[in-house]
Amino acid sequence: MKKKLFSQLWIYFASIVFISILVTLLCFLGFIFLLSRHSISPAESAGKPTLYPLFVFAGFSMIVGTGISIFVGRRILHPISALGTNMSLVATGDFSIRMDEQQKVAEVQQLYKDFNVMVQELNSIETLRNDFVSSVSHEFKTPLATIQGYVQLLQAPNLSDEECQIFLYRIIESITQLSQLTENILKLNKLENQRIQLEKKEYRLDEQIREVIVFLQPKWEKEQLELDIELAAVNYTGNEEFLYQVWLNIMDNAIKYNQVNGQIHIKLFETATEIVLEVTDSGVGMNEETRDRMFEKFYQGDTSRQISGNGLGLSLVKKILELHDGRIDYSSIEGVGTTAMIRLSKQ
Repeated sequence: MKKKLFSQLWIYFASIVFISILVTLLCFLGFIFLLSRHSISPAESAGKPTLYPLFVFAGFSMIVGTGISIFVGRRILHPISALGTNMSLVATGDFSIRMDEQQKVAEVQQLYKDFNVMVQELNSIETLRNDFVSSVSHEFKTPLATIQGYVQLLQAPNLSDEECQIFLYRIIESITQLSQLTENILKLNKLENQRIQLEKKEYRLDEQIREVIVFLQPKWEKEQLELDIELAAVNYTGNEEFLYQVWLNIMDNAIKYNQVNGQIHIKLFETATEIVLEVTDSGVGMNEETRDRMFEKFYQGDTSRQISGNGLGLSLVKKILELHDGRIDYSSIEGVGTTAMIRLSKQ
């Protein structure tokens, strides 16, 4: 059975006060009446003490007390009513609402502060969501338009076998880009929204990094890169699957943004408190804007070169490292190269 809800809290508050006053007065007057055994009528109380003035005063007190309780009740409950009104506005999508935090009551002041923080966070989330949808739409649109264009070209008559192979290669390349984008979005969503508990185990970190280097061998051989590898034997307790993505992204970037016949230096070592992986390339480097925005979702600093990517790799890297109490720092000089420094705390 549902309890009755009061649409006006001040009425509920005033009713409670009124009933409390009434019951208290009745008990008090009844007690006095029984003790005195006097008449309350002026006509019957000649020459005797009377309780009539007392009852008049009690009635007047009830009226005044009830009026005061209504006034005070409205004043006390006004902050709650104002909060309810503003919450309704926020529910409609108005995140510009802010409440005055300068209140005389400490509890109300803290309540308004918490409300303002909540609205600010909701506004940030809504902004990120809109940016995310816009960016995802744009990132999907580009490869889809490419696929559509090459499919239309394949329908043209009198195409040579070489042209068909080129068009098919471009289509496959765009499909791969779509697949990687979808996979990265799902991984990032899983890491950010589900607050998962990572399954961690101890394993050889240096061996995993060697696996990544071997996996990327076709890429760095194609660019004729020279690798200088120094990997100390290191055991680490972490999530092997997610950390593989970290090393893969970092080294893939070192290859993609390098120069032909360039160098990559990969060094893994330990300090007293940390495990450190240092990856240095001799590539194009980064400007200040790219360094400041490199961890933003979908941000790609170098749009002038024909480099495939979706701008989610470093967002994934940063989130995975945070889940391992680690961090990543970059130093870069344009035209000279970039160094990525990954630090994992020893557990």
